[in-house]
Amino acid sequence: MTRMAMGGVIRATAALGAAIVLSATAVPTAQAQGAPVFKIGAVCSLTGPAAGFGKPYCDGFAAYVRYWNSRGGAAGKKVDLAMLDDETNTIAAVNAFRRHTGDKDIQAIWFGMSSNSVMAIKPLAAESKVPIVSGGAADAIGVPADPYLFKVAPGAIAFMTALLDFAAQHGARTIASLHATDTFGQAELAWIKELAPKRGIKVVAQETFANADTNFTAQLVRVRAARPDLVYSGASAAPAVLIFKQYRELGLKAPLALNQAGLNQAFLKAIGDPALAEGLLTPTNQGNLGAAIGGEAGKQFELLEKWLGRPAMVFDTFGWDHGIITEWAVVNSDGSREGIRAALDRAREVDGINGPFNFTPGNHIGQDARGLRVAVMRGGKLVKADKLPTAP
Repeated sequence: MTRMAMGGVIRATAALGAAIVLSATAVPTAQAQGAPVFKIGAVCSLTGPAAGFGKPYCDGFAAYVRYWNSRGGAAGKKVDLAMLDDETNTIAAVNAFRRHTGDKDIQAIWFGMSSNSVMAIKPLAAESKVPIVSGGAADAIGVPADPYLFKVAPGAIAFMTALLDFAAQHGARTIASLHATDTFGQAELAWIKELAPKRGIKVVAQETFANADTNFTAQLVRVRAARPDLVYSGASAAPAVLIFKQYRELGLKAPLALNQAGLNQAFLKAIGDPALAEGLLTPTNQGNLGAAIGGEAGKQFELLEKWLGRPAMVFDTFGWDHGIITEWAVVNSDGSREGIRAALDRAREVDGINGPFNFTPGNHIGQDARGLRVAVMRGGKLVKADKLPTAP
């Protein structure tokens, strides 16, 4: 198998009635050459509202596969990555998942898509008998644990803990927040409501919105009237951009923190001038700070950029971390589906870019708050925050 890239062969296929895009493959494949292959199925949000983070997620997958193959592959087998697009749609995600589980040659599945899509698949995971390493920030992906579904990034409680700890340490006494009505948004809302008072922070407003909404004036007017010391926007994709623009138009003065899924290159491009993002905060995985994080995580970040061939984004690091924990499980098992699943349940302090992995049979969240930082936009890039900034 030759080295794979996101710009590989593109071809469309129908899977259980939904249009699915096979976004990357090897040309020619190791199978075509008769060589043994270790096949991984991947599902990413390559199109639709979540493509801003789904595409770099899959870029990170592909970069790790190139790196893995450069070292001899999985137990001497070339790693073959088959990617499908869920179109940021739960039905397409389920169809893509079923397509992968129907392929007897696939030994593991990687997800680089939204919490909603992952949660749509969770009820089907155990019947598949294929180990799944998943993205998504919703705690419910990993707890209660499904035997075959393992989550990479920390859950919503960890992100909200990091943000509220930072806010309390730097003098914030009130907070307002905006949340989508989806699974992840409501989890964040609930954690802020529970955790803020324990840190001496009063929740003065919590507003909700649908991801299809385009006007957030009513919610923001109520937030402005509450006069919070800090505002948190849990929006991603288009709502993140629109809320930011309307926040500025309405003249809100409180510092603004964004969900890291909302603060990405697509966001900076959409607001027109990256300088407008100066002072924006985000509770984020340490991978967003690049090689400056140091240690083994910093070394892995440098490897990611080498095999990616461009500066890495935080969602690239998630894709890379999928590879790290999967390779660890292959090395510490017989490489079968069940062997990999059992090894993942034994993972303890396995170093990733975004912190160490720890799985137990009862908790499949994986990484935790140790790999989180509160960062701020300064000079067009994210750096570790040391105070509450003024409003953008």
